[in-house]
Amino acid sequence: MFDPRNARQEFESFLTARNLNERNLNLANGCEAFFDFYRDLRPHGRVFERHWEADRLLFQWNIYDWGAGNNFYFNLTRNLILADDAAEDEPTWQLRLTFEFEPNNGLRALGRGDKWAGPLSELPDFRAHVYRSPVFTTCTNRQIHRTTVLQFEA
Repeated sequence: MFDPRNARQEFESFLTARNLNERNLNLANGCEAFFDFYRDLRPHGRVFERHWEADRLLFQWNIYDWGAGNNFYFNLTRNLILADDAAEDEPTWQLRLTFEFEPNNGLRALGRGDKWAGPLSELPDFRAHVYRSPVFTTCTNRQIHRTTVLQFEA
């Protein structure tokens, strides 16, 4: 179990144990590591024991310009909601693994989209959905421009 406030450090340690890091990830081993991290390491806290929705995965893609020109973003996010109910003043943390690509007509044709995972028991189906998606198959054949692992309070 891990402290959700330290998700990035825990994920980086998880990668290191696989002889991986942010600089040597590719789409296949990065997604696999992210899914395995979600499966194998659970956040500690009562909210995570009581509500499966407090720890979810999101797959999303789009073209954005965040100050460095347009890039196509392939993103997996682990959303960690620390509050047990709406009255609590606890933040939501997000751990994001993002692969950026130079946009081209093939990537533009993918448009934008997202898909949320269900509970942990549905991870195999979610994983299969990502791997079978046109987004994954198209991006697999493209050179990655940049890979980032970020954690922030949402």
